[in-house]
Amino acid sequence: MQQKQRLLKDWAYYLGVLCILFGLGLPVRAQSNRQYLKDFKIRSSTMVQGDGPEVSSVDFPTDSWYKATVPTTVLYALVQDGVYPDPYVGVNNMKIPDANDKVNEKYDLLKYSHLPNHQNPWSSPYWYRTEFKVDKSEEGKQIWIHFNGINYRADVWINGNKVADADHMVGMFGKFRYNVTDAIKPGDTNVMAVKIHPLDYPGMPGEPQLKALGPFGVNGGPTGDIGKNVTMHASVGWDWLPAIRDRNMGIWQDVYLETSGDVDLAHPHIVTDLPLPDTSRAELSVDVEIRNMKSKPVVGKLNIHVSPANFHGETVTVSRQVTLRPKQYKKIYLKSSQYAGLSLHNPHLWWPNTYGQQNLYNLKVDFEVDGKKLDEAATRFGVREIGTKSAVFNDWYRRDFFINGERIQIKGGAWVPDMMLHRSDKKLYAELRLSKDANLNMVRIWGGGVTPPDNFFKYCDEMGLLVWHDFWITGDAQGTFGKGSRDWPFDRQAFLQNARSTVKQIRNHPSLLVWTGGNEAYPRKNIYDPLRNQILQGLDGTRPFLPTSGYANPPKPWDLSYPDNHPSGAYSGGPYMWVPPEKYYEFVKRGRDWVFKDEVGIPSLPPAESIKKFIPNITPDPDEPYPLNDTWGYHDAAEGNGKFSVYDSTIRARYGEPQSLEQYTEEGQLVNANSYRAMFEATSHSLDRTGGVILWKTNPAWPSVIWQIYDWYLRPNAGYYYIKKASEPLHVMLTLDTKQVAVINDQFHAENGLQVSAAAYDMGMNKIFDKQQSTDIDSLDSKNVFKLDIPGNKSDEIYFVKLKLTDASGKLRSDNFYWMHDNTNFTGLRDLPDVQLNIDSDLHKDGDEWVATVYVKNPTDHLAFFINPEIRKGQDGGELLPTYWSDNYFNLLPGESRTVKVRWKDGELDGKNPVLKIGGYNIKSTQSGITR
Repeated sequence: MQQKQRLLKDWAYYLGVLCILFGLGLPVRAQSNRQYLKDFKIRSSTMVQGDGPEVSSVDFPTDSWYKATVPTTVLYALVQDGVYPDPYVGVNNMKIPDANDKVNEKYDLLKYSHLPNHQNPWSSPYWYRTEFKVDKSEEGKQIWIHFNGINYRADVWINGNKVADADHMVGMFGKFRYNVTDAIKPGDTNVMAVKIHPLDYPGMPGEPQLKALGPFGVNGGPTGDIGKNVTMHASVGWDWLPAIRDRNMGIWQDVYLETSGDVDLAHPHIVTDLPLPDTSRAELSVDVEIRNMKSKPVVGKLNIHVSPANFHGETVTVSRQVTLRPKQYKKIYLKSSQYAGLSLHNPHLWWPNTYGQQNLYNLKVDFEVDGKKLDEAATRFGVREIGTKSAVFNDWYRRDFFINGERIQIKGGAWVPDMMLHRSDKKLYAELRLSKDANLNMVRIWGGGVTPPDNFFKYCDEMGLLVWHDFWITGDAQGTFGKGSRDWPFDRQAFLQNARSTVKQIRNHPSLLVWTGGNEAYPRKNIYDPLRNQILQGLDGTRPFLPTSGYANPPKPWDLSYPDNHPSGAYSGGPYMWVPPEKYYEFVKRGRDWVFKDEVGIPSLPPAESIKKFIPNITPDPDEPYPLNDTWGYHDAAEGNGKFSVYDSTIRARYGEPQSLEQYTEEGQLVNANSYRAMFEATSHSLDRTGGVILWKTNPAWPSVIWQIYDWYLRPNAGYYYIKKASEPLHVMLTLDTKQVAVINDQFHAENGLQVSAAAYDMGMNKIFDKQQSTDIDSLDSKNVFKLDIPGNKSDEIYFVKLKLTDASGKLRSDNFYWMHDNTNFTGLRDLPDVQLNIDSDLHKDGDEWVATVYVKNPTDHLAFFINPEIRKGQDGGELLPTYWSDNYFNLLPGESRTVKVRWKDGELDGKNPVLKIGGYNIKSTQSGITR
């Protein structure tokens, strides 16, 4: 963008030197010379005799230690070893001691401690110990140890040598790297012992959610004192997550060894500059940190290679001679104004999801002396330009974002970490792909959670998911909401060091859109100023910074957003409970905080099959509405402020008292579908006045009944598919407040010759409205086409609306389906006649995925309502998850047909045959094999 700055000042140079000396910040390298260390054993330090030199010796006994596969927190490893029960299920978390002894005393939790004399198992450090070999061929090379994430402090010994200490290795989000050449014995067995220290301040959790409709947990605890640490604030508990008992202490990201030659390359950084509006060329700037590890001068050649990563094209190489004094560190800059090869003609641009392709390039940097390569570093990047502007609507600032000069309507959701930080790479991919397939284009990293591992950003790059990155501050622990303190976290230096290494680690990702100071808050001034003005502008400078994700802008003397110095223009505040779907249109028209809404959501039940996995006691409490009990409450139904109770009462009021768990959760899906669709349709219908909408939230942190569009087992609820429909680039919809049939065109080109049709039917499938009209629509526009006019004697009954949008060639571009009642009494849906569908299917392989095509026809004179196909693992197996459906929970009018596709990764069926199951609200359930 035109305001792009690459500020390099004297302080930045010295900070860079310190980062290498103290191991802060990890270079991005080719992975061929990496050796991941995974097989560890762990033990409480209270049960270990000796310190680092002894524990890191080869003959130190560990027979009684627990096995742990890194990355893992201490609690997760102990759960895997059977020491503690699975906290994801039931109320097992109330059978695990807490890090805070006041909680232990109140709930008598120390009796569950695995340590002698009922000691608090999380109040003392834990040892992580591993044995490994380094090939003899690595002798003479520089050897480095990398820690991508520890929590909270760590001392490290290798073969009796201390290589890192807890005074410098501190903070959950730091990337630490140390030269361990002198400590490693190539060809022999090596031992590393890591002493992980707990949080400096364990924090006070809120009251546990032990009543289904009783008091709810306090976000960040009653005092917010978890904010004293540079850590995951949600680990002390939130209203969607219980307290994590060990506060996620441990080695929670990868640990690996790397080798280099006598010259070390680190942190290659690439900036792409498009001379907008011209996108026919891109000017590249590259910088890289280089250090001579030897006590003699080095003269060599630095080579920069740029090549396509996921499309065909040529590799460009530029070179520069470099002279290094003994032990010298410097940063080398190469710009297109000096090297013509760094000017790309007709570059392949990177676009967000639904707006274009996600073209990616590889950058490789190597250093050679006399033809011998001493080291190399690599990263991926995309050619794209980020821009931002603030607009004012009804006196409220609105934040707009631009990619490659085009305004992007943000559609996304907040992402929260797994309860015990155990999100496998496979699950991480699946979650992000679900967001992509839902036509979302944004994932927000919430400030009370964590900065995710490298592959999170890799997948976002590949899928076109823009990333909104809050730093690790929340209003609930920072003083904004009357809890915590603006003087927290105490360790200012740890926060800034963690921020430096994080920025260096992820700044090259094209998906990374914006930084914010924190969630509904901002750090104190002596953190805020260097974060905004030095770290982010000095180490990045290519994307915007917002003071906060919520209302709490800093005082006037402070600098605000970068680069325009205006307020954030984005607003949290919900609503977080169910509201009538038409209410979202009122919110948007009113403007105010809906000019850019970055937190809104509803409780959202998963299907019954999921609930039975984490609420093993389905027996209802006689004092609670059926089918709730205290276990439901613990899994986030305990919302004394009405967040879940309003949702629960809405299901009952609109669709009737449930007669079974299955009926309750199925009618919950109807509420999910209408509400989530309305959030996105109301916002898209006002493209000219809104910057976007971001859900609170898309994913759960554990098995939950609140704020999610897919559950912890990766099973989407109906709201997921109705978001997918509402967010398609060309979309036909019905405004719920004024009953206008409208078209949304969220594309960069106009659409002409469109045909819009709307038909409405009563319960007997008699047509009560029918209209067609042609229309054109400009790019990035919404347009009302005609009004739905239902006869007065029918509008107070249940009726159904089917919309279609076809283009000039007659191709169906969008359709939509609504069930309506002016008094919102949908109990009559239970009277829909049962429907037997005609089903056919076939199966084929596409790369590493299986694709099933499912042909569904409604041969009856009745409506087939809320059709829900699934793939099962054999005739008697559970549902195959994750699966990626083109559509689901759809509806068929009499005689209507639909073809849907579903994909899943090869090898997911556990050797069983895929079985197609078709169910639905009034569908006679059937199962059949799929023909290969």
